Amino acid sequence: MMGDRELYLRIRERIAARPGDVLTVGQLAEIAADPEVEDQVAQIQVGTVEGSLGSLQVISTLEVIKVIRKSNPHVRVFPFGPAAVIVSIDGPKKQADLWSVLYFALVWLLLFIGAGMALMNFHADVGMAQVHRTIYRLLTGRSVQYPLPMQAAYSIGVGLGMAIFFNQLSRNQGVEPSPLEVEIDCYLENVNKHIIHRTQRQGSKEESDR
Repeated sequence: MMGDRELYLRIRERIAARPGDVLTVGQLAEIAADPEVEDQVAQIQVGTVEGSLGSLQVISTLEVIKVIRKSNPHVRVFPFGPAAVIVSIDGPKKQADLWSVLYFALVWLLLFIGAGMALMNFHADVGMAQVHRTIYRLLTGRSVQYPLPMQAAYSIGVGLGMAIFFNQLSRNQGVEPSPLEVEIDCYLENVNKHIIHRTQRQGSKEESDR
């Protein structure tokens, strides 16, 4: 008999599983309670993974609480975190083949060329070459068509500036996230929220159609 014991439940945002896997409370959430309660609740089965490879399955926090309460009616559950957990249905990881390597190289090359073209178009639009010639003439007193020292210093400065901006030269690299990592985290968080809200809307629509 477990009595009226408290259990704190923090649902995870996203987990990975394979088709047919049995999902337990311990996989879907972090649990804080008495050791006896925690071990027992962590082994409770919530359901199985349904869907094909690459699809998503959403399990709401209420579903998890209902399963816990059904198995342990005298446990008080205090939920925290997201309203649902997203189960990403993945298969066994495949080793990269030649096609994957070529595909990655092609995408990288296209991005490299695109970024270079964007920089060149920007410099052409703002007349950067004329600016370099003017600055070089003011510093040296000579007018030249191609101020290579100025252009070389500018190119190095652009590269160093990008590296510093993306936190690649900082001593805290690996501790402090770069602006790109922050944007990616915000994007993934918004994607997770959208998936959960879309699933909830679809569920509400199906219930209203009945």
